Amino acid sequence: MKSRPLLLCTALFALATLARATVTETFKQTYPLAADGTLQLDNVNGDIDIVAWDKAEVSLEAEKKGKTDEDLAKVTLEIDSSPAKLSIKTKYAKKDGWLSGSVNASVRYKLMVPAGAHLQKIDSVNSDITVTGVRGSVNLDTVNGSITATGLAADARLGSVNGSLRAEFASLDGVQKVKLDSVNGRTSVALPKGAGARIDADSVNGSVNIDQAVKLGKVRRHSLSGQIGSGGPDISLETVNGSISIKEN
Repeated sequence: MKSRPLLLCTALFALATLARATVTETFKQTYPLAADGTLQLDNVNGDIDIVAWDKAEVSLEAEKKGKTDEDLAKVTLEIDSSPAKLSIKTKYAKKDGWLSGSVNASVRYKLMVPAGAHLQKIDSVNSDITVTGVRGSVNLDTVNGSITATGLAADARLGSVNGSLRAEFASLDGVQKVKLDSVNGRTSVALPKGAGARIDADSVNGSVNIDQAVKLGKVRRHSLSGQIGSGGPDISLETVNGSISIKEN
């Protein structure tokens, strides 16, 4: 009789495990892309990791994950490739029936791209986005998730509604404009030591902190505008609920 509770617990655990079970499908492919080519990527659910390398091609790995094989079948990748531009779109089929809900699936992307590539538009809804070592311009957007971009050396725009933003620059030579814009999240930028820039930072419900001395401007608790060093690119940082940090590498 004492074994019955144990058997019941074992059965319940097995059922819970099955309920959480997922199915996956991985897609891998390589596409030619010029050293200064452009990349576009649209996603809905799933993290995006982009890392630079020294090849004139893109290595793409996409892992689809869902509750059922049917869910996976309703998520497709639409890829348009040329040596100058690579476009990747994640397409979700709608379920049949009125108010039937969305497909229970996600796609996680891992890409290796030419170091000089331009990330023309990397866009998602429920995703963390990381970019490492890309020296071309970047334009990164998510709704629910954080964005981290390091090793930057060109114009950059990072945007999130619910998530932190971090941009770290290896060089400001040739950079003209940087913009980080969040609603609910911390925003930070790291600049090369001794670099100059024009800074405009504003947080509605958070502090603004800077390591460098600010010239020809104003520094307040929730906002900052002015010049650091000998001037340089325009750097705009905005958030509603979160702190802002400007520091040197």
